[in-house]
Amino acid sequence: MPPKRRVVTSLITALLVAAMPVLASIYLAWMESYTMEKTLSLTYAQDVLRRIEATSSQFEEAQQKAAQAKVTPCSPDDMRLLHTIDFGASHIKATGRVAHDTLLCTSQGVMNPAALGKPDLTTAQGVTEYLNKQLSPPPARPLNVFASNGFAVLVDPNLAVSVSTEGPDVELAVLVPSAAQSGPIAVIGQNLPANWLEPVPQGGDSTFIDAGYLVSHIQSAKWDVAVVAATPQRYINDRMRHFALFFVPVGALCGVLLSFTVSLATRMHSSFPAMLRRAIKEKNFCVVYQPVVDLSTRRVIGAEALVRWRSDYAEIRPDYFIPQAEECGLIQLITKQVVTIVGRDLPQFLKLDPDFRVAINMSAADLCDEHTVEMLDGLLAASGALPKNIEVEATERAFLQGPGTASILDTIRSKGFTVAIDDFGTGYSSLACLQTLSLDTLKIDRAFVETINTDGATSQVVLHIIEMARSLHLDIVAEGVETEPQAQYLFKRGVLYAQGWHFGRPMDIAHLREGIRLSMESKLAAFIAEPTRTTVGDEPSSLLTFR
Repeated sequence: MPPKRRVVTSLITALLVAAMPVLASIYLAWMESYTMEKTLSLTYAQDVLRRIEATSSQFEEAQQKAAQAKVTPCSPDDMRLLHTIDFGASHIKATGRVAHDTLLCTSQGVMNPAALGKPDLTTAQGVTEYLNKQLSPPPARPLNVFASNGFAVLVDPNLAVSVSTEGPDVELAVLVPSAAQSGPIAVIGQNLPANWLEPVPQGGDSTFIDAGYLVSHIQSAKWDVAVVAATPQRYINDRMRHFALFFVPVGALCGVLLSFTVSLATRMHSSFPAMLRRAIKEKNFCVVYQPVVDLSTRRVIGAEALVRWRSDYAEIRPDYFIPQAEECGLIQLITKQVVTIVGRDLPQFLKLDPDFRVAINMSAADLCDEHTVEMLDGLLAASGALPKNIEVEATERAFLQGPGTASILDTIRSKGFTVAIDDFGTGYSSLACLQTLSLDTLKIDRAFVETINTDGATSQVVLHIIEMARSLHLDIVAEGVETEPQAQYLFKRGVLYAQGWHFGRPMDIAHLREGIRLSMESKLAAFIAEPTRTTVGDEPSSLLTFR
């Protein structure tokens, strides 16, 4: 072969060898972005389905209560009954009575009959549905009316599909599979193609790409309801470009690339549970702390320990991986790592403030396992802390797991640890449920704090929660406080503790230690300047912000 041709051949071969790993890395980047987008799309659909199933369960329970009462429809006794049922159902806007396609009365005091017209559809469970009925003058939104045996519930059709998504172009729809030809009963986005609404097996799901969207379709295992979530395919491409920044340069290193590609391929094609197990094994979880302040003094008196997972590519959101870890049965291993980290950090806080308290989030699985008590005892032994320095925190759902949970909570409190219910008002608890739980603290969810000083429909819920907590002699912590007017409002109504970005975003241990020190010095300076001042009845002083 002539030298010139040999040079050209060698050059072409070298280019091909260099190009093949680069192309492989681009392909791997696309596969990873597709897998993550598919998981997100299914997560959106599952979130909506959980809300719909909760609404269906509350409807079923409310109907049973109404049937057992045996009162005359729309009588004063019935109106009181409807109001009581309405108050205890968080996913239902109102309850009422229906006869001959007419809404006779509602729990909101409406006594003027309203014609509903012919039903839009009837589910496999025999529930008659009247969709998008304008029952109140604008700007009030249309409601869906679900009726069975003369009892009805009114539901905001947008409530179930109002979920947090990664972008504004995500399409969401709720439909009744047995009447799919009638179209969605709630939808966000454009008109969905008919093939997106084709039924899937009961309790099953499917994901596919069509018309520029990645579509996930999931159906309830119990109820006649299904959810479709569709994310733009460009999200996959955007995510792929992000991954390509890592893969392509590495792909250019031909010799190193081959071994690196094998490990990457294994990682890319592994399932999310496998990723979780690897992260747990490699201890990729860390803890940040969100300060809890005393509203009367603005002193940092505690913090909530928040787990974070930083993968090789980005920080994965807790609201994404924690539900996955719970579903895979791995959440207790994550809790154990959090407790270990808190045990290491706690002595540094106690040197500054012996009464400092750290709240640790526990899952439903943690509160059903007797080893949780042993883990907390080990935390005290490792850190030298007292039980008063630790607060066990869990959501409403975690508390309502049965008698085993109640027994473990009683044991935890008997040892001197405090117990807090987190995100109160967003789940299924009522006053009756709270009275049966062993609790010390109630945390008001940020969704209600955000409505303070607004005209929102739930703006008065905060006051009801505060009164409920007072009646049960519980401490109150307000979450998600982002403005000074919110802090003032809560303090004037007896809420003594708060957390939120107004006081400090989640931070590492070094920044929190500095925050504790500064807040204690501020309090000491105020005490020296005004030795006779009593801080309990005073207006809150200027805030300390740790960004």
